[in-house]
Amino acid sequence: MTGAASVDAEVAATLETLRPELARLARELYDEPEIGFAEHASAARLAALLTSHGAEVEVGVFGLPTALRATFPAADGGAPAAETSDVEASDVEASDPEASAPEASAPHFAIIAEYDALPGIGHACGHNIIAGVAVGAFLAAPPPPAVVPQGGPSTDMGNVSRIVPSIHPSIGLGGPDDVFPHNADFAGLTVLPPALDALVDAAAALAATAVDDVADPDLRAAAASEFEASGGPFRGES
Repeated sequence: MTGAASVDAEVAATLETLRPELARLARELYDEPEIGFAEHASAARLAALLTSHGAEVEVGVFGLPTALRATFPAADGGAPAAETSDVEASDVEASDPEASAPEASAPHFAIIAEYDALPGIGHACGHNIIAGVAVGAFLAAPPPPAVVPQGGPSTDMGNVSRIVPSIHPSIGLGGPDDVFPHNADFAGLTVLPPALDALVDAAAALAATAVDDVADPDLRAAAASEFEASGGPFRGES
């Protein structure tokens, strides 16, 4: 078995073990939806699950009471293994002025989640699934040097992509073709078995993407080049 295939198999096996917990998380977020910047119980649920698997979790980071940052303890003095926080998924280079030298010099990949709901119609964006994908990918990604930390505050993926090279893939939840996000019928799809299968599949893909990015300097260079060619980071109006 090749190195990449071995990693993929390891990730898949870990996610199958995690499947009941990830399904429970998605269901609990669905049952108690909280709107943006008021996701106190939701953040607590993510923090509890991450902590139960050995992650070090800070809640109330980035100046937001419901934002969280999770890392695994550093091994042998090295950088932590991975991070999850409360946006979506982005590929980033080290930018934390307070990072240690080993951490700051390493490539960074954020595994990020949203867990806010819409007023009146709950998780019609599927953020309960997105949160499960992020937690699953974070816990399934191999330890250093595969993935190291960087995070950000609550925002939309469109905003994130103005600052760092980013990816924003979509997943199908197995529902009818005429049911779209941002309506109540879509929220109901997020707790059905096909959606939970999609959660696990997407977590595996995200973990594998993180590993590929951190392990392949040519891939990172190509992403950075494409980002610069598109205009590079947006720093606000001059």
